[in-house]
Amino acid sequence: MMFPSIHRSRFMLAALALLLAGAVSATMPATVARAQDPFPNAAIGIIDMQRILRDSTAAQGVDQTRQSYLDSYNKQTAAEEQALREEQRGLSLAPNQAPTPELQQKARAFQNKVAQFEQRVAERRRNLERALSMALSQVQQMITVVADEVAAERGINLVLYRSQVPLFDPRMEMTEDVLTRLNERLPEVEFPDPANLPASGSGQ
Repeated sequence: MMFPSIHRSRFMLAALALLLAGAVSATMPATVARAQDPFPNAAIGIIDMQRILRDSTAAQGVDQTRQSYLDSYNKQTAAEEQALREEQRGLSLAPNQAPTPELQQKARAFQNKVAQFEQRVAERRRNLERALSMALSQVQQMITVVADEVAAERGINLVLYRSQVPLFDPRMEMTEDVLTRLNERLPEVEFPDPANLPASGSGQ
């Protein structure tokens, strides 16, 4: 009988870039344009989001904390799996042995244990991903703030991701300034304890 476990998964930068996509969109000065104002010429800035996620101290801390929880959950899950396997062996029937009512009752109780185990594993996985999302949202918010500041200082009114632009003038690059300011402003973020998160759909 096979039991589910929480498998190690790598912190994929590309996946995180998709999670953060849209956070730093076209950035323009806060002044409301009047109808008679001429349409502005595009002043483009480029951000390498994958580099920001790779080199940001806050994002690195999130990755390390997530991996620590994941390692702990894997060990806990493996221990529970082993206990269930041992219990399952104790319920095995000898050849030509008919199951007794007592053994059938134990088998039903064992099936309930397996179902509860599967629910715990699924809940740990869900809560870990929820905690990851909450931690990354703090990084996302600060990236938006600092990118807007850098763009305003440079007179940039359109920010694109490096992955969207195969060729561009190096003077459009604003990644280094955004990354430096992000690390200064947000060196680390709080990673919520997945075990203490409210149940999904509780509205908290």
